[in-house]
Amino acid sequence: MVFRPKALVCLLLAASLPGLAEDPARVYVYARRETEARSWIAVSCGGSVAAEVKQGHFFALTLAPGRYLLSVENGVPLALDAATGKDSYVRLDWQYQVGRPPIAALSKAGPEDARREMQYLAYVPSKRLHSSLAARSDPRAPVQPRWKNRAGQ
Repeated sequence: MVFRPKALVCLLLAASLPGLAEDPARVYVYARRETEARSWIAVSCGGSVAAEVKQGHFFALTLAPGRYLLSVENGVPLALDAATGKDSYVRLDWQYQVGRPPIAALSKAGPEDARREMQYLAYVPSKRLHSSLAARSDPRAPVQPRWKNRAGQ
């Protein structure tokens, strides 16, 4: 048996760094096209601004697994459990009360609904990304066009 100290050191180093051994979680934050968010709204993750979002845009955060608090200024925050290797979806919604201005509220969206709603949204410009947690470009796989053929051709 050959003793390989470099291999042993690498193995021990990898085992001691749990953040590198686990797959990160991806959190998509989006505002639908028909939302009230016509100007950029800062979204914070863990107390610091991660990015800004507005009507018809989205961004993605790459997070270590754990519990996070997402919030918007003067709005309703959302506590989110980010799971290893899983995608989570957060929608910017609005709460309305008679005689008061709308209040921004973050809410968790189901994967099927969120993917459908995000299908034609644009990724936020890089100048609106304020954290290294935010992906600099759209991390989704490109959609391949499906061509329709006429019957008999």
